[in-house]
Amino acid sequence: MAGAGAGSGEILGLLAVFWTSFLIGLSGALVPGPVLSVTIKETGRSGAKAGPLITLGHGIAEVVITVALVAGLSAFIGDKTVRMVIAVAGGAVLCYMGAGMIRGLKTIDLDLAAGGAREGRPGSWLKAVLLGVSATVSNPYWFGWWGSIGAGLIVASSAMGMKGIAAFVTGHVLSDLVWYSVVSYLVSLGLGRGVGRWYKMLFAVCGVFLVVVGLLFVRYGLRLGR
Repeated sequence: MAGAGAGSGEILGLLAVFWTSFLIGLSGALVPGPVLSVTIKETGRSGAKAGPLITLGHGIAEVVITVALVAGLSAFIGDKTVRMVIAVAGGAVLCYMGAGMIRGLKTIDLDLAAGGAREGRPGSWLKAVLLGVSATVSNPYWFGWWGSIGAGLIVASSAMGMKGIAAFVTGHVLSDLVWYSVVSYLVSLGLGRGVGRWYKMLFAVCGVFLVVVGLLFVRYGLRLGR
């Protein structure tokens, strides 16, 4: 019975890591940026398949930087001071991003029809994947995110070992896949501004979520410092 309880606790812990990573990843994906721009543009050439293909390229870059961070942090990950600094810094950045998303609700003006997609034309799947990689690594904000929030999430998920890190990466990549696939599909249908209201609602929810998780990160870090 005790073993069953421990197993259930591990599953719940992994699910918590997965969904936290998914929602934080979705918050980042919702912010208009290079990957969203190339998704809209490429959909006009390749149709709805552009979203998943660009996400594949984006995901490759994310897996690579995760491995690099795990390898680089492995020698320090057990250090209490390092964990405290990463948790507080990552939490502060999350709060800042969340507050910025909430403040920016009135200025959101995203036209999903900007890609001009009407009928998907044949395109190279490899080109779309490479566009996902290049749009990702050319964005300095992406490196800043992984150097602060991403590192903090890796530290937190590593408490459950490699399973925790795997749950984190899976949740993060799936959030991108869901969002960019939806965007690509809607653009291919030419729905344009008809999804603007739902976009703002998701934007607001994710903004609040970021602030809450950020405060929890800061609290966790401060407790480590005691």
